[in-house]
Amino acid sequence: MKTQLFAGAAALALVPSALASDLEPLIEAPIEVRGRALSGPAAEAAADAARQPGNISVVDSQDYADRYAIGFTDTLAFTPGVIAQTRAGEESRLIVRGSGLYSNIHMRGVRLLFNGLPITNADGFGDFQEIDPLVVSHMAVHRGANGFSLGSSMVGGAVEVTGLNARGLSTPGEIRAEGGSFGSSRLHGRYGEAGERFDYVVAGTWTRQDGYRDNAEQSNGRVYADMGWRWTDRIETRVGVLGNDVNQMLPGSVTREEALSDPRMAAPASVAGRHARDLNAWRGWTSTRFDMGAAGELLIGGGWTTRSLWHPVPVLVDQDLTASHLSALWTGQSSAGGMPVEWRVGGGYQRSRTDARVFVNIAGDAGPQIGDALQKAGALTGFGEVRVTPVPQLDLIAGVSAIDTDRRVGDRLAPSAGGDVSFSDLAPRVGAVWRAADGLTAFANASGVYEPPAFNELTQGGVGGFTPIEAQEGLSLEAGLRGAGPRLAWEVAVFQINLENEFAAFTEIPGIPAATFNAGDTIRRGVEAGIEALAHDGPQGAIRPRLAWTYGEYRFDGDDVYGENRLPGAPRHQVRAELGFERGDIRLAPNVTWRSGDAYVDYANTVTAPGYTLWGLNASWQATERANLYLEARNLFDRAHIATVSTVADAATASQAIYTPGEGRAVYAGVRFGFGAVR
Repeated sequence: MKTQLFAGAAALALVPSALASDLEPLIEAPIEVRGRALSGPAAEAAADAARQPGNISVVDSQDYADRYAIGFTDTLAFTPGVIAQTRAGEESRLIVRGSGLYSNIHMRGVRLLFNGLPITNADGFGDFQEIDPLVVSHMAVHRGANGFSLGSSMVGGAVEVTGLNARGLSTPGEIRAEGGSFGSSRLHGRYGEAGERFDYVVAGTWTRQDGYRDNAEQSNGRVYADMGWRWTDRIETRVGVLGNDVNQMLPGSVTREEALSDPRMAAPASVAGRHARDLNAWRGWTSTRFDMGAAGELLIGGGWTTRSLWHPVPVLVDQDLTASHLSALWTGQSSAGGMPVEWRVGGGYQRSRTDARVFVNIAGDAGPQIGDALQKAGALTGFGEVRVTPVPQLDLIAGVSAIDTDRRVGDRLAPSAGGDVSFSDLAPRVGAVWRAADGLTAFANASGVYEPPAFNELTQGGVGGFTPIEAQEGLSLEAGLRGAGPRLAWEVAVFQINLENEFAAFTEIPGIPAATFNAGDTIRRGVEAGIEALAHDGPQGAIRPRLAWTYGEYRFDGDDVYGENRLPGAPRHQVRAELGFERGDIRLAPNVTWRSGDAYVDYANTVTAPGYTLWGLNASWQATERANLYLEARNLFDRAHIATVSTVADAATASQAIYTPGEGRAVYAGVRFGFGAVR
């Protein structure tokens, strides 16, 4: 269907995922394009992202609506600068500008938020499994220092996830059913209504799979609700809840030979120890927005979390967490000396309490207790930013962010093994955005980076005593270009991050969290580039190619032990490309993922993980105005490959069971049906 779109909306239709930027001021004449524009909320997020002096990508959920997307590996597949390495099911290792390279488990170096509520704990540690892609409206990836306004000064920045809102639904209700390889099935339903004052949406998702590998089955249930009430035309309150019941078995890591010759096998120790990750979590939030006219807009919010974890690995981790969060954001605009001036001032306070117990793992059951700690963390963050526009084409931005955070560990078994530590930092940020003619925008920024250690580092994975280490800190430099026209949208950014006190860790015993320490100086350099084009649009259909390229060079800078060696865990290159053919209501899109074979597995730089090329195919058919069907095939040639590794000090002497095989050939199919009045 052809849609008449003006300015930014026209270009946005060409950029359904990582290239989505605010092109509204860049194209003046209305043009016709074939395809689907960004949803309203995603378009607003993209408009704001494009005004920032850094590389921020907005991913609309419509971009993966016709795919079997269960985690960040799927939803952020076409986002330049993001490498998501699947470990098991929905759990991934997320690398953004070299973040979390040392972390062999869960998520580090990136702040994750859902509807303004931090999913990342107050100490900076976190997980991905609580995000259900089917209740997401859109996601914004604020790479590196661009997480500034979201309370993140981490190396990887922040991923801001926005859930569904009834006012953005195309139909009040939807039912979705999917199934495919490895015993995979998923059912999803949602319903919402929006009136003049009140709106609501509720949703639920049930997922199960046997898994590609042995000991990899899982069964998960999730619920989501979001409600809003407009007190007046200037005041609106929203409340919501997100619930997760995740039951997941873990196949573990194997040797390189086993991963490539028998990729479906699980590690024998994982089977014997019934390694698993069972998570039950409930999160609630509320926010109120006040439109104060000439005085700007004020947004205040808060939230709470209760979360239980049962996690048999070589040891058995049993944790109960409670947390709370408060935040505020004031934005506005005025003028000074005849120049437009905008401001953003905000901050938040997050507090968490974790009862952390560790037992000997006896075939998945708790044996003798070997750890019992009370972990308390608090984090106070704030920022202020001013934007001045001396000429219509140029924005100058200056700001500062602050963090004051503490960690306290009370060891109930050995009180002398506890401890506490606090961290604080004040980081500046300056940047510029230049809007040239013909849809070209240039941007640059220089920003501070500061990342305190989490409890996992301070307690050496909960199996060691309190070990205070320093925060890693440094300077981030970034510059880039983005452009858009009727048939082409593209972006490219280059960055360098100089760090002191780099967190370094390596596996000593397979499955046991690594010992963490501060290394010397390190340097991260990289390129993030994406392009999407409308190569052809005629009576026979449209052709839309798109490509995302990520390049990263991360290395020590004269380390006493490792010299100039590269940091292990990430390849230099990753390319994801797709060639979409559209005719009428049918879309066919072959795709390819290529990862270079130069990711070292050890700090000594003796062994690299092999690279790979994986081919896939996606097909979809909009059968009616309400019904969509899709078919997706992955790894068509069934290539054995390594998805991720657990880094070690020296692969020549350490355990070799550090490789996680990727999934083999898979086929999935699904149908979604909307009901109620079409909006």
